[in-house]
Amino acid sequence: MSSPVPRRERLRRATLDEIKQTAHAQLAELGPAALSLRGVARAMGMAPSALYRYVDSREVLLAELTADGFASLADALEAAFTAGDPHDHLGRWLDVARAHRHWALDHAVEYTLIFGTRVPEGGFVGTRVAAELQRSVTVLFRCMTEAIEAGLVDTGHVEAGLTPTMQVRLRAWAGDHGVAIDPGGMAVCLAAWTQLHGFLSLESFGHLPRPSKILPTCSTDR
Repeated sequence: MSSPVPRRERLRRATLDEIKQTAHAQLAELGPAALSLRGVARAMGMAPSALYRYVDSREVLLAELTADGFASLADALEAAFTAGDPHDHLGRWLDVARAHRHWALDHAVEYTLIFGTRVPEGGFVGTRVAAELQRSVTVLFRCMTEAIEAGLVDTGHVEAGLTPTMQVRLRAWAGDHGVAIDPGGMAVCLAAWTQLHGFLSLESFGHLPRPSKILPTCSTDR
């Protein structure tokens, strides 16, 4: 049985949560570039100096919000993957892709923060951002590795079209991420990932016509 959290720590966590919520509201209104600790402190009725007891800098606060965004996305993708039919690899990938789309549309502020700007780096917070990003990408890797194992993807054919330099880079990338995928499979992964994000970014940032103008007789899944 775990020991109770001390009152002081509970208050610290509650204040940090309020700081994040206030910053989230500013992101929704002004965007990441306009976020400031002074503005957050003013909205909370705190002295700016008091805010530094909880976050060291604006970059740290942005990194915390970025990590939270990736964690929320990873939770949604993992849930879709787990709920999918393990024998229907294409169907499960579509479930994951749809879950990603719905998350992006339902979390416009987070999507803009984590995919519309450069991911912050540095220290412990940077490590947390990387870990949550990795958790979200790992779902795609799992879809791909299981499809390869089932013989549904001809990675040899794809790999034959890669230059030696690209093969070396893809092997290194897979090794850095602890993924047992050959260069051909990694290339397919990256192609699927970039195509999905390309579509979601176009839709999320308003660069696609309304579905009714594209397919007037069809309904979308949303």
